[in-house]
Amino acid sequence: MMQFRRTLSVVLVLGVVGSLIYFDANRTTEPSAPTSETSTANQLQAVPIIGPESALTTSWYCPGVPANDLGITGAIVVSNPSTRIVTGTITFLSDGQAPLADALSVPALSTILINALPGIGGTFVSAMVEINGGVGSVEQRITHQGGDSVALCANAPAQDWFFADGFTGADSIEQIVLTNPYSDSTVVDISFVTLESKREPANLQGFVLLPQSVTVLSMADQGARNERVVAVSVRASSGRLIAGRSQHYLGQGRLGYTMSLGASATSDQWWFPDGEKVPGIAEQLVIFNPGDTDRTLSVLFITTGEVSSSIEPATITAPAGRVVTFDTASLPSLPDGRYGILVAVVDSPSDLEASTADQIVVEQIINRGEGSLVGTSVVLGMPTTAASTTWVAPSGTTAGLEDSIVVLNTTSDPATVSVQSVGPAGAVAISGLENIVVAQSGLTLISVPNGLPVGQLILRATTPVIVQRLLARGHDLPGRSAVMAIPVIPSPTVTP
Repeated sequence: MMQFRRTLSVVLVLGVVGSLIYFDANRTTEPSAPTSETSTANQLQAVPIIGPESALTTSWYCPGVPANDLGITGAIVVSNPSTRIVTGTITFLSDGQAPLADALSVPALSTILINALPGIGGTFVSAMVEINGGVGSVEQRITHQGGDSVALCANAPAQDWFFADGFTGADSIEQIVLTNPYSDSTVVDISFVTLESKREPANLQGFVLLPQSVTVLSMADQGARNERVVAVSVRASSGRLIAGRSQHYLGQGRLGYTMSLGASATSDQWWFPDGEKVPGIAEQLVIFNPGDTDRTLSVLFITTGEVSSSIEPATITAPAGRVVTFDTASLPSLPDGRYGILVAVVDSPSDLEASTADQIVVEQIINRGEGSLVGTSVVLGMPTTAASTTWVAPSGTTAGLEDSIVVLNTTSDPATVSVQSVGPAGAVAISGLENIVVAQSGLTLISVPNGLPVGQLILRATTPVIVQRLLARGHDLPGRSAVMAIPVIPSPTVTP
């Protein structure tokens, strides 16, 4: 513990265009190689973004869906907010058979769900979606008996991937899912850190990922059994890849299922819109410093009122190459209620010669209790570079769920926010959600009304903000599933 001091068979159309689209899951066309056309902005991001519409091709790489359990299903969500048909290619990769690819067509102003397990074998199946043109966004959904999960999909393969949190306590299942979409092998070095030690297993150094394949690593089988924290680094010495983390929590304070994309870079700041301190909720920040330099961090809290000025930040030391945890409830000055969180590196440049490789990765874990049951959510923060005036949720959020969207204002100016639903008339503001005011350096909670068709949501703000979604876990399970929306970068100018 850290020390701190205060200071596809059938594609289901999501009810927007009223028709069905079919995908031939038996077609075995060889997939095309992933596009190399990636904007400079994309390359600098630790998280997925939506780039300029002028791009010739947009690619999305989803982290993977379990394929060896008949009780688990998955879908790839593709949204098209434009007034023209969007075409492209979808390719499925696995650890069990050759890639499976087919053409993709998304009607104007619609969102479609593609079966993520189109008869392809293996432990996990991941998907690569290539869209002709810069219009469209993609994310991944999993229906799991332990709780449904929505995961972001990457814009491009990366050389490095990081996971701050990992949990194998009570024989919980943590699997790192590595996808090589290229026609050449990728070679990686994999290490992991627990609260007590750092390990670099010899069998995971110079580890080869076969071309166009998925490789699944059980962290318990790699020597991290019954650990309360397992932070993982995946660094490619040759080639690039996609890395996801599948977690099935089975006890010791955590229950449920999550699937998430890793961080493809470190950052010196991480924002979290949805912090919460109330009875029955346990919140923890897990901070991973994969670099070679100790870092000093400040944890700041942003609330909906003026009380935040009286909350003294926590100061934390993140040792080089190690992982630390911070239970937010341990900060005496933090009152009950909702708040945003900023974790920032505060070392003075004059005192420290550290490169961008010596930054950090931070994830937030919330366990929401209901009687004897618990629902666990894990979310990777957003770096400051991801703050934007426009955010996209390809599959929307849970209609009728209280406080299903959380907006954090990262600036010292008030923001006006509009939530729009994409339908036959285009992007139209939802009644009652046209002009929501978010105070300077504050946050607001938004509930999407019942009866809204499931589909893409677009949130527009007059100042840069961070947006997170909270979704129902399904199966009458308690708690929430958590996932960020996707920022549009560069951020467009939005007028009130």
